[in-house]
Amino acid sequence: MKQSLIKILVFALLLIFYGSLLAHKIQLPAADDLPRQMKIGEEILAGNLGIFYKNTFSFSEPDQVFYNHHWLSGAVFYLVHQVAGWNGLIIFKIAVLLSAFSLIFLTAIKKADFWLVAFFSLPAILILSGRTGLRPEIFSYLFIAVFLYLLIDFEKHPERNRIFWLIPMQLLWVNTHVFFSIGIMIVGGFLAEKIILNYKNFKSDFSVKKLASLLLFLIAVSFLNPRGAGGIFYFYLGAGFPGKIIENQSLLSFLRADNISENIPIISFFLMVILIGISFIFNFRKNSIFYFLASIFTAALGFAIIRGTALFGLIFLPAISANLNDIFSKIRGWLIALDSKSARFYGNAAVFCLIVLLFILIFPGWQALFNHKEQGIGLAPYSENSAQFFKEQNLKGPILNNAGIGSYLIYYLYPEERVFYDNRFADAYSASFARDTYLKLLENEEEWRKNLKKYGFNSLFFYYYDESPYVRYFLWRRIQDPDWSLVYADTFAMILIKNIPENQEVIERFGITRDNALDKLRHLAESSNVEEAITAGDIFNLIGRSDLTMKQFLKVTARWPERGRVWLIMGQMALDNESFGGALSAVKFLEKAIAEGQKTAEAYSFLGRAYAGLDQPEKAKKALRKSLKINPDRQDARELFDSLEKIKL
Repeated sequence: MKQSLIKILVFALLLIFYGSLLAHKIQLPAADDLPRQMKIGEEILAGNLGIFYKNTFSFSEPDQVFYNHHWLSGAVFYLVHQVAGWNGLIIFKIAVLLSAFSLIFLTAIKKADFWLVAFFSLPAILILSGRTGLRPEIFSYLFIAVFLYLLIDFEKHPERNRIFWLIPMQLLWVNTHVFFSIGIMIVGGFLAEKIILNYKNFKSDFSVKKLASLLLFLIAVSFLNPRGAGGIFYFYLGAGFPGKIIENQSLLSFLRADNISENIPIISFFLMVILIGISFIFNFRKNSIFYFLASIFTAALGFAIIRGTALFGLIFLPAISANLNDIFSKIRGWLIALDSKSARFYGNAAVFCLIVLLFILIFPGWQALFNHKEQGIGLAPYSENSAQFFKEQNLKGPILNNAGIGSYLIYYLYPEERVFYDNRFADAYSASFARDTYLKLLENEEEWRKNLKKYGFNSLFFYYYDESPYVRYFLWRRIQDPDWSLVYADTFAMILIKNIPENQEVIERFGITRDNALDKLRHLAESSNVEEAITAGDIFNLIGRSDLTMKQFLKVTARWPERGRVWLIMGQMALDNESFGGALSAVKFLEKAIAEGQKTAEAYSFLGRAYAGLDQPEKAKKALRKSLKINPDRQDARELFDSLEKIKL
């Protein structure tokens, strides 16, 4: 009884630990798919079935084919929000992910000792902590856990028919998230294991027949989605995974950046891939063929796309526990055979080593486990402010927006307003539109004027920290443009409206200009929040108040000297404005930014420019090489590097 209570307590502590990593607020309007997914769910429940097939939310390409693979997730999120609000959505996410982990844990202890599974739950949770957002992906984790649990149960009880519950679950999965094919792969893996282990008589094996029937049913029900065969194969032809999305890039992108020292999920993934590989080598005679195949697949997927690392975490726990269970049992038997004093010594030593290992692993980057997000439930502060401003002031479109804020605008402004572009990318927009229209109008003034005439934009609504290097310069040009007025700015969003008679009342009340900038942005400039204080300085710079900019950033660096982004912005400003010290000061600021963790393509590109301005071409090329190593598509770095190479020739 005492042992059972202790086990329950340990399991509860594991759930509390994992749950604490999941309890972070939703930060809008940051580039998040959730608002758009909820709007899709709302529209489908209202009977707008055209949303299954066309780009309903956009005025730029409304007839573009849209492959919607997560509509059911959106409907669930919408219903939960209707019942329990934003707080309820976070609680729902935590419940789903803790349920998935619990099932994986129960699956693991079917083939391994409780204490061994509990031990390896810690690195598994650290790997899973890399994916804690509220996404349709959470349902895939739950479905994977259920598939594994029922199939492992089937191994022990082949007479049971529980596995056929996986058929309706697959029907839900194919309409919930793009990882639905993993269910088919899991059953295929178990079937392959049965055939290999009983290759002489597999045709008469009752278990093989059951699994084969299940596999065929799973494949068949996968066609029951709004797009049929197209909904299945579209995403595996490459169109559904635009490479520029961070979560769909390879793990090498993190290695290139040379900034993974505080990324605990990635470090844990690397270490556990090595460990599980060793465990398969030492246990090769008793290895589970399924776990071997699943571990190889999920590890490879983790290296191929960053969001695949969490899938490895799900397989890792039952696989490593099964592989090392015999070794653990021998060690445990040896300890029990010792006298109580020796057993206590070795037990304490093992606990001590575990604590030291976790301290070394976690402490340097503890905050990274929380993904630098605000802990708690519900919405983060100011999340709805920019949309509320737009609606309260009765602003009108057509709206030009960048991709990162499109989902937010769809949720808050549709159907009154539609978006120009959003972060569905290739799922909803043609490659030619993204390349020849969206990007070009941000880069080129002639293209901007041409598209302004074509679409008649009345307002610009931008996510301020877009990863595209062109967005910031586009905003700077528009703020300097007398035809446009900046009327709203916060730490995430910026709204400009056209300087026409219909907008004059709003411009007069809320316009942010060189003359009134300090008064209009005082709430940001004097904030105790570092992000708000940085935003104030950044906007002062964009509107041409270099005096206020330098004063603000000196204040910020004095209070938060460890904030690398402050130094990065100052370095960029020094490059663009001699009054900030020019290239010499830029080098100092940018080196400081990099030292404080801003090891980004942007930082190294600016540093290369600064060294080039100081006529130090070798140092410039060294910095530019680092920029291009992190992001080979960084155009400004490429052009400067090529020009320096030509000078050398």
